[in-house]
Parts: sequence; structure tokens; C-alpha cells
Amino acid sequence: MKLKLIVYVFSVIALANVASGQLDRSKMPGPGPAPAIAFPDYTVDVTANGIRVIVVRNTKLPTVSMRMLIDRKPAVEGEYAGAIDLAGQVMRNGTKTRTKDQIDEEVDRIGASLGSGGTSVYASGLSKYTAKLFDLMSDISLHPTFPQDELDKLIMQTKSGIKQRRMEPDAVAEMVRQKVLYGSTHPYGEAETEESVGKVSRTKCLEIYNAYFKPNHAILAVVGDVERGQVLKLVAKYFGKWKKGKIPAPVYSMPKPLDGVVVAMVDRPSSVQSVIRVAETVDLQRTSPDVVKVSVMNTVLGGGVFRLFMNLREKHAYTYGAYSYMGPDELIGSFTTYTSVKNVVTDSAITEIFNEIKRIRDEAVDAKELQMAKNYMSGSFVRSLEDADRVAGYAIEIERYKLPKDYYRTYLKRVEAVSADEVQQAAKKYLAPDKMLIDVVGTAAEVKEKLAAFGPVKMYDEDGNPAVEKPAAAITIKPEEIFGKFIEKTGGKARMDSVRDRTVEMSGKMQNFALKIKSVQKAPNKVYQQFAIVGMMEQKSGFDGEKGWAVSPQGVVDLQGPQLESMKVEGAMNFYDQYKALGFTAEVTGVKNIKGKDYYEVTFTKPAGSTLRHYFDVSDFLKYREVTVLTTPQGPMEQSVNMSDYKDFNGYLVPTKYEQSAMGQVMELTLDKFEVNTGVDDSVFVKPVTKQ
Repeated sequence: MKLKLIVYVFSVIALANVASGQLDRSKMPGPGPAPAIAFPDYTVDVTANGIRVIVVRNTKLPTVSMRMLIDRKPAVEGEYAGAIDLAGQVMRNGTKTRTKDQIDEEVDRIGASLGSGGTSVYASGLSKYTAKLFDLMSDISLHPTFPQDELDKLIMQTKSGIKQRRMEPDAVAEMVRQKVLYGSTHPYGEAETEESVGKVSRTKCLEIYNAYFKPNHAILAVVGDVERGQVLKLVAKYFGKWKKGKIPAPVYSMPKPLDGVVVAMVDRPSSVQSVIRVAETVDLQRTSPDVVKVSVMNTVLGGGVFRLFMNLREKHAYTYGAYSYMGPDELIGSFTTYTSVKNVVTDSAITEIFNEIKRIRDEAVDAKELQMAKNYMSGSFVRSLEDADRVAGYAIEIERYKLPKDYYRTYLKRVEAVSADEVQQAAKKYLAPDKMLIDVVGTAAEVKEKLAAFGPVKMYDEDGNPAVEKPAAAITIKPEEIFGKFIEKTGGKARMDSVRDRTVEMSGKMQNFALKIKSVQKAPNKVYQQFAIVGMMEQKSGFDGEKGWAVSPQGVVDLQGPQLESMKVEGAMNFYDQYKALGFTAEVTGVKNIKGKDYYEVTFTKPAGSTLRHYFDVSDFLKYREVTVLTTPQGPMEQSVNMSDYKDFNGYLVPTKYEQSAMGQVMELTLDKFEVNTGVDDSVFVKPVTKQ
């Protein structure tokens, strides 16, 4: 029977090709009809203590996925920004009856997953372990102890993430977008800092838990091979004693639309690309009847491989991709376009973004293009229903926002019903090109002047705070004067000139790996460096005044090119006396605001060599940051080190805390030893003999 069916199908295809002539493969096939799909049935029950329990039965696989959400309004956390997320994460790491290790062991034993975050808890695994998952999930939900050691680990990881965030242009652009659009006193504009997360204590976590975790504000969705009756019994058993209560009602003012086009920029001097966001807030509630129309409109504009992508990538070759997002929110919705382009075409790319925004407002979308967007949305929705956690999220969304019970069951029909006129109406209603934020992270020297064509450019720092920068032309201090004041502050010229050798040892961590670093210098220009990840690997390198070498897994190698030049710089006992001999010129290129403080920026350049930028506090001339810009096949790459917590070592004022970043990684180091004039032997810098 199957063979006959196959023959029949091929016969139909052959006849169709004969009837229509030879297939023209040079033309893209027209869009087909949107697929039909049924959103799964589900039930909603409310327990005696107020938990809204959603059960979505799906027997395709013997699995279950559970997600519990505390239905609350976003809150402003002030000096404890980030505390709610930290408290949510550490909930999973210890209860009154289980340690984190015991929880991990039980989860691993049944091949499941269990997690928490903010004010939510989730679990998934085989449906035969449903009762066990309820046991574990209820334990971390009802009996968390917020162990101090686990909280300390999360705080350390979060601080490291904040430091790494400053190195990522996309993350910096997003930070600026949030702060400019919403303001730092709104939940969506408030950002966690190293200081704010450092204030979070176990007591604060308990305070947050006691304030928000109430059953009458909980929505629990269970999706998978389970029965409604079974789930309700388990909820009663494991969550039945949870006591009702009130949760805080946050108070804050809502952000207002921008008065006009606002241009915000963060200067990253070595960037070859500009990260661009064009954004605005939109008054689009989750319950608005315009939500589906807006989704179709945004899809046409940039929700996939559509207008922005085709314009900026295919037509102009400005970028690898350009997209947009517009969505509703319980407080206030938002619209954002995002892309990255070369500095030289930054203004051109922004112009094209606005051209597309204006076009979708001013012109009705073509029927074929509209149908393609609808089919794209329908296909994405159908695929999302294969994910049990997404289905749980949809069900929670219906219950949380009091949407019609058939909201997702009729979703595809409502998408298909959106007309070209409705797309244009949505664009005119929600897109305001004359009141948008242009948010750029890139090289100000190449981009800022061109951005002024769109409006006055306001500068921001890497944390999204306003930065008042002083241009180089307004600075009268010379590099040598800055260097002289720095040297006097840290020990004085006579003391510095007397240094014949210097040994520095540091230790620290990178992604929980213990690090050891040792550096030995000998005047005028010899250096030995040793870097070790404790218990895993060790690297050594040196410069004997003429030649450089490194010990790698392949053996001992001679350093050449940029690596050798870097070692020469590292070998200079007093770089500020020796930089000219190394081929550098120095220039004060501005005053930069970093984390609320002003620093002189001194840029060192040399022909066909690396670029260095050193930052000195304008008030006390202590050095805060060094940046090395390396040339790589992928373009310029920055390596930076921040220095702080200066302490006196026998008359030398030396930083004892270091944050070194490169290639997306942050090393946090502490000074363990600082010694001078100990009589270092020249043999330390000699190239090791290769073993035969």
C-alpha cells in the first residue's frame, strides 16, 4: 500500500510540472498558507490557600515540566539593586533539611533539573518522578535557608558578571537604553552594581522571601504526562500548609516619552564597529487588542529576515544582521532596533533604520510580504509549542493577565486576520520616529561628529551614567606633567630611579579557578613572567634585554612581532621615562568619566605598533586603568587592567587590587608580595634550554 502511495505522489508531481512547464528555480516560491494548530487543553484550579494550578496534559513524551511564578509587580530596589534576583537564585542552594550538595545529588539521581530565580521556581524530569519533583520544588520554595557561603559565591559571580558586562558593547548599549528610556528610579532602568549586590545579606534575602512568597500570589503550571487529579493531590500534600499573605505594592512614577530624538553615546576608542540601538517606550499593555497587530507590524519591519535585515545587510552590506523588537508589558512596552556596523557607516545605517520606520508608517505593506510575515510568526509559534516550558509560560500568561481562555487557541487565526491597513495603523500609533533614542557604543573620534546630524550627542560611561567629558583641546596639562605627578605620588623620582630590580607576586580567581602570577623585572629592561592556573597549567615568558621567549605546550619558542614588542614594554623598569626610547609618542586625549570619577586619558602610539591608553585620576594623579589595544586578524582587541586600593610598601605606593580583562574574561587579583632591590640574578631572564 505504501509503495502505491509513493508512486501516486510522484505521478502527481510529474503531471504538475508538465502542466506548468519547467520549474523556474531562479524565483523564490510564493508563501503558502499558515499552518493550523491547536493549543493544548488545560485546566485551572485554585487551592484553599490561593495557588492557581494550571495542568496541561501532554502524553507524547513521559516527561513533566513545572513552573511556579509569584505574580507581583516589578519593584525598585534602590541601594540593594539586584537583591531579588540573588535571593531567588540562592533559594535553590539549601533548605532546612537539605544542603546544596544533597539537592544536587537527588536531582542528578533522577536525571531532572531544578532551579529558581527572582520570584520563580521550576523543575522538569521524567513523569514517573513527578512526586519527587514536587517534593524538591516545595522544599526550596517553602523552606529555603539562604546559606551565607552560597550567597557569597553568587555575589562574587554577580560582581564578576557586572565587570564583564562593561567589556561587552551590546551589554553597555542595553544598559544605556534602559537608563535613558526609563530612568534609574524605575524598575526597568535600575541597574545592579558591584556596590549594591555587595550589600545583599542573608537577612535581606529572608526579608525578600517573606515579603513576596505567598501562595495566594502563586501561579503553578504543570505540563506533561500527568493527570489533573494527581497534580492537585501533590499540590495539596506539598504546598497545602503554605500560609496566605499580602505582598508589597510598589510605588514609582511611569517614564514619559522622550521630548524629541535623543542621541546617547558611549566612547570605546578601539572599537572598529558601532553597536546601535534605536528605541522608544510604547504604551502597549499585555491586554491590549493591538498586541497581535503590533507583532505582525514588527515582524514586517525587523522581527526576522525582513525589511531591516534586507536593507542594511542585503542592499547596503552594512552589517551581518539588523532586527527589531516591539512587545507589550504590564507596566510599559518597548520598541528597539538593534544592529552592529562599521564605524564609517554608522550614520548611514541609522538613516536607513529611520527610513524603514517611516516607510512602514507611510506605506501599506505589500500582500505577499505581509503573508510571509504571518507565516513566519505562525511557524515560530508552532515550534514553540514543542517546548513544554514555553507552553507552561503561555498558560501562566493567560491566567496572570486574565486573557481569554482561548487566547492562544485562536492565536493563528488572529494573526492571519491582520490586514495591511491594520499594520499601517499600528505603525502610526506606536512608532514615533521624532521621539526616539539613538543609542551608540563605538569610537567617538570617528562617529560622534556624524551623530550630531540627528541631534545633540550626550555622552555616557560604561555603566550607563551621564559622562561629562573634557575634549583634548580644552586640556592644558601635558603628559610629562601627569607622569611627574604620578611618580611623586607613588614614591618620588629619586626612589624610582634607585630601583634595580622589582618582584611582584599576585593571586586571584577567574571563573572560580585559582590563579598565581609572578613578575620579575631588572633594570633597565629585563622581565620574567609566570602565570599559573593552580593544579592545571603554567606558562612562562621572558625578555633578556634583546630577545624574548615563552614556554608553551609545544616547548620553548622565540617571541616575535607584537608579542616581542609587548614584552619590551613589560620589561621597562620605568615606562614613563622609557616610552620614547620604545618608539612611543604620548598625548593627553581627553578627560574620561569612569564610574563617576574624572581621569586624564593619555594615549601612547607608535608606527605600526600597539596603542596604549593610561588613565590618571585628575584629583590625585594615581593611575586607575591601563588599556592595551592589540591588532588581531579579527580586528583590534582590548586588554585592560584596573588598579585600586593603593598601599604603602616601604615608601612605594602600590595598587593591591587588580581587575584584568581580556577576551571576555575577568581576572580578579590581589597583590601578595612587592619587593625591590633583592639582587635578582640575570639567569632568571635567560631562555630555558629545550630538553632533548
